Amino acid sequence: MLRKGDPAPHPLEPIREEDIVNNWASDEIMVSVICPTFQHADYIEDAIKGFLGQKTDFGYEVIIRDDCSTDGTREIVEKYQRAYPRIIRTILEDENRWPTVKALPILLAAVRGKYTATCDGDDYWIDEFKLQKQVEFLEKNPNVSLLRSKDVVVEEGVVTSPPRYGGTRTFMYPSRIEVPERLAYACYFGDVLLQAVLKSQGDIHTLDEVTAIWRKHSGGIFGGLVDKDIEFINLQRYQTNFLVAQYLYEQGDVRNARRYMVRSLNNIISTKPSEKRSIMTLLYSSCLVELVKNAINKLRTRYSQ
Repeated sequence: MLRKGDPAPHPLEPIREEDIVNNWASDEIMVSVICPTFQHADYIEDAIKGFLGQKTDFGYEVIIRDDCSTDGTREIVEKYQRAYPRIIRTILEDENRWPTVKALPILLAAVRGKYTATCDGDDYWIDEFKLQKQVEFLEKNPNVSLLRSKDVVVEEGVVTSPPRYGGTRTFMYPSRIEVPERLAYACYFGDVLLQAVLKSQGDIHTLDEVTAIWRKHSGGIFGGLVDKDIEFINLQRYQTNFLVAQYLYEQGDVRNARRYMVRSLNNIISTKPSEKRSIMTLLYSSCLVELVKNAINKLRTRYSQ
């Protein structure tokens, strides 16, 4: 059992591609593992080792999207793709267009498996049977729309949390559940959106085992922005929670929609006066756009009758 203060667990050792594939009952892809990465040269190899250390009796693929990293991440990804061509697929961007272009919708469009598992390029798995356990559970429980396990937080090589309900690095869910593309492109915090959509489509279950490590550090997409531009981060937290609330209202899940709306309002309340102005401008613009859309729809309905 991992405890706070323990050294960080080592990543799994990768299994040879031939040995992985020979254990599959068929070549059919049961699980698609999606992995967004950016400037993760110090971490991505551990993530890939976790994917390639899995022991399964079914086929799985790993889809890694690198958003034009300049620190060597791409070269590491390419090295493993050459060594594991039957398992690893890559999406290597030649231009970084974030935040206009997000990783989530691009990765989801490439999924071929019955189930989707998620893990960012700076986190990693420590259970060699993670995928096998999750598939076996989901096959027996079709009502479950989100299956997660537990993880621990690691900072500077040390475990800094007790085992807790795992985040996206532990997720597996049926690929038939669609994340609205317009929201996937609009929301800056894709993990918040993904979790909300999955929760709205069925039951949630957590396996009582630690399978993954959440590595906290200052790198990655948002790491460098936290200290430099907290106004930007707060604005995007508000925006994501607001759009998720809107989606849940449309799904008829009023109770959870209100929860996310409260979160979005808390993002406004907790910000500085200068930030409130930016957020309120966005809120006003969003409401105005919705009013115009509703008016147009009403006109179309009236004249089509």
